[in-house]
Amino acid sequence: MIARVSRDELREIVQVQHEHISEHDRDEMAIPSYLHGNPLIRWLMWRRYEVIADMANLTKDSTVCEFGCGTGMFLPELTSRAGMVYAIDLFPDYARALCDRRGLGVKFLETIDDLDDGCLDLLIAADVLEHIDDLKPYLDLFSRKLKADGRLIVSGPTENFVYRFGRIVAGFAGKGDYHHTNIHDLVDEITRYGFKPTTVTNLPFAIPPHLFNITAFDNA
Repeated sequence: MIARVSRDELREIVQVQHEHISEHDRDEMAIPSYLHGNPLIRWLMWRRYEVIADMANLTKDSTVCEFGCGTGMFLPELTSRAGMVYAIDLFPDYARALCDRRGLGVKFLETIDDLDDGCLDLLIAADVLEHIDDLKPYLDLFSRKLKADGRLIVSGPTENFVYRFGRIVAGFAGKGDYHHTNIHDLVDEITRYGFKPTTVTNLPFAIPPHLFNITAFDNA
């Protein structure tokens, strides 16, 4: 098990309205999924982070950055495992509020370029890269900011028929247009760039159909 943020705590945090954060933005941050009434949907959301935590192999000497931290759901776990935790998001307001409430020593950055080259043991991009049109500039930065033996962990939706149908059943019909690609194409592009895939986990189960894929890479 990993450190979790309860629905009640998340609900309190996200009830604060920020003019610069639209409902579309809140959807992109997966807020409706973490607050969903169906426990299976909530289980799947948290299961992704459990797998990432297992892949991370962090120690108190580790420096990690979560690129696209969203509402900060994984930050309590990261701070319990790593020595230095950085977080980046377009809308870090809710993640900052969570860290303030819990007294978490997370350093928020505006861009990944604010990091020193070669400083990261691990970079996590959980369900964020599918929102990006042009991935290569980010891969350039990821490779530079990671240590030579650093690792990148990426997760994302398969966008297959079952995933799309499940989104309709869950009440998210008409949403998801902010996904510009799928995890399989992302893994292929990251691999072509030069990152070496080392560990792969598919969710919800090892057998198809898969809804999410999580892949760990060694640095290029």
